[in-house]
Amino acid sequence: MTNIQNSLALAFLPGYLFSSQYEKQPIHIKGGTPPPVTANPQEKSDQKLIRRYLEGLQLESYDYIKELIHPEFRCINTNTDSIRDSMQELAHWKSQHKKMSHLSFSDPILKSIRVNRGILKGDWTLVWTTFSALDGETLKSIKYEYHMAIKTENDSILEVQTWHQEDPSESDLY
Repeated sequence: MTNIQNSLALAFLPGYLFSSQYEKQPIHIKGGTPPPVTANPQEKSDQKLIRRYLEGLQLESYDYIKELIHPEFRCINTNTDSIRDSMQELAHWKSQHKKMSHLSFSDPILKSIRVNRGILKGDWTLVWTTFSALDGETLKSIKYEYHMAIKTENDSILEVQTWHQEDPSESDLY
């Protein structure tokens, strides 16, 4: 699947989640097919993992972050249409920390689901937060909405897809 197809699929995930009313769906009968979206039984541990990941990014704790991500990790930035593996993602955040100071994420709103079939099959947590920092060169404050869909597997982060408000005057900071 191409990056565009994956990004488009995840763009519809929030609507799919809320329109399916997964909590009200009948329990799947043995031998039948499960509903497309159900509650994520790993919700608490997945959300704790994601909070630790965001904290690690804020604190520039790259060794700590390495422990949280899956060996096959990938990050898809839909603003730049780029895909980064774990080493490229860590290098990206290191460069961001060199350009900016006081990097932080607001207390995130998290919603976890399990997608039972299709191209998005797996445990996902939707994350809404606000990113803020201080540009090291201009000393200008940067602040924008930041959304992530994070796929987890075996208590690690397998995939991160990001969307954020783009300000053309700040595009080199993405």
